[in-house]
Amino acid sequence: MSNKPWYLYTNLFDILKAAGYHTAWLSNQEVTGIYGNVPRAYADRCNEKKFTTIHDTETTVYEFDEKLLPLLDDSLKANASAKNFYVLHLLGTHLNYRARYPVEFEIFKAEDEPAKEAFQRDFQAAYDNAILYNDFVVDEIIKRFEDKDALVIYMADHGEDVFDDGVHLGHGPRGNDKYQYEIPTMIWLSEACKKNHPALEQKISAAKDLPFMTDDMIHALLDLMKIETPDFDSRKSLFSEDFDSTRRRIYKDNEYKDGEIIPLGS
Repeated sequence: MSNKPWYLYTNLFDILKAAGYHTAWLSNQEVTGIYGNVPRAYADRCNEKKFTTIHDTETTVYEFDEKLLPLLDDSLKANASAKNFYVLHLLGTHLNYRARYPVEFEIFKAEDEPAKEAFQRDFQAAYDNAILYNDFVVDEIIKRFEDKDALVIYMADHGEDVFDDGVHLGHGPRGNDKYQYEIPTMIWLSEACKKNHPALEQKISAAKDLPFMTDDMIHALLDLMKIETPDFDSRKSLFSEDFDSTRRRIYKDNEYKDGEIIPLGS
């Protein structure tokens, strides 16, 4: 295992380009700013990068995520590469929840929600509507790949605590709970992918209940695409027979295990 500083490792997009992939970054998030500079650095490594709008951290009015769909359609139409890797950077269900969906997706109401206080139920209803709209967008993305030999991974970068513990809203250092740590992950394979790569479907199915950390995602992706690099570690790939499911998962000064936050040393 290498202990080099992080900035001496090759990033995923340069690896994929060297392996013959056309890489594209399509984003509905900020182009630059406090939270946008790191994603922008990744976008700049891709063959193609497009943003729905030009805005920064201070922007308060955003486009809905479906604005990404025409960008994806244009890219799919223009790109003739046999091997493609797309990143679609959604706003998803990030606060402010009410700003994440159009009015026709306002289905859930406060009276549908379980929280104790009325204002908490308002937030929960808005969050559920944002989830409903996010499902719609993800489904529309998947539809674009149904006729291709394709695999789609949906993954959030963090969870949201919507008064699930009765106290916290959103995400960040205030809360130490599973609602922030456990994130949704879905892997979809087209029928052509299942037919052409039966072993791949088996590997993914076998991994569905294993504990995993997203900081190891590069190893899992390289494993799925059968790309080997000097720094690839099969013990960190969720889809490898060598995967180390006992690896400790750490956040700040705590260990996360079996849905519980355990202070280190306890």
